[in-house]
Amino acid sequence: GDIVEFAIELPPEISLEPDKSLENKIEIIFEDENFIIINKPSGISVHPSSSETKGTIVNWLIYHFPKIKSVGDSLENGNIRPGIVHRLDKETSGVMAIAKNQKTFLMLKKQFQTHTVTKKYAVLVNGSPKEDSGKIDLNIARSKTDPTKNVVTKSKTEGRSALTYWKVVKRYPDHTLMEASPKTGRMHQIRVHLKSIGMPVAGDKKYLPAGGRGGLKSKDPKHLGRMFLHAEYLSFKNANGEKMSFSAPLPSDLANCLRNLIYVIK
Repeated sequence: GDIVEFAIELPPEISLEPDKSLENKIEIIFEDENFIIINKPSGISVHPSSSETKGTIVNWLIYHFPKIKSVGDSLENGNIRPGIVHRLDKETSGVMAIAKNQKTFLMLKKQFQTHTVTKKYAVLVNGSPKEDSGKIDLNIARSKTDPTKNVVTKSKTEGRSALTYWKVVKRYPDHTLMEASPKTGRMHQIRVHLKSIGMPVAGDKKYLPAGGRGGLKSKDPKHLGRMFLHAEYLSFKNANGEKMSFSAPLPSDLANCLRNLIYVIK
């Protein structure tokens, strides 16, 4: 005979309003009639969500390129990712490609889906591998305890396939600068894969909580203010089949972090 009363709180409305406040924060590396290449800064999300309804790359895109609202998936149901063919995490900086028309969107999307796009990331990890290069071929699945995280699984029937190649660029006393090349595009792939082999990304609070829980000890550089992950290189083919390559230098905050580390030759 109990009566239970409750109120349903609707999620906040996602805004696709133009936003010019990011005008001087986002660098356009290249632009033609088909696509835009930007150097995405850290701290800005790619598209709006229920937790972050405005102030994203998409809001900036709509301000600069109003026609881009008609480009992308699910156009009939309301497209909150116009022009977006791939994403970078909020804290991740670097090269990102955006389609300006539907034909280019479908062309680029197919290249990402068939893993013919070349992606290279600069990443600083806690720890040092014995080898100078390697690959991580482990499926990635959504965490059962935290839906905002992914985890690796040794089962080939659980989760989705994921492949990441890595190689050492420089070794430091407690850290290693690597080049990571993901061949697939799973959420948090580089972060999850590197953590799985005992080398978590420096500054990654999501996958390496303070206090070293989960058997991993955090040795983040004290002068590192965010996750050290930067998309430094992107290459794909344009509509004429020509290879297009773009790069973005390491941002000043990450470059300063490396300068404050003592280099050790091994």
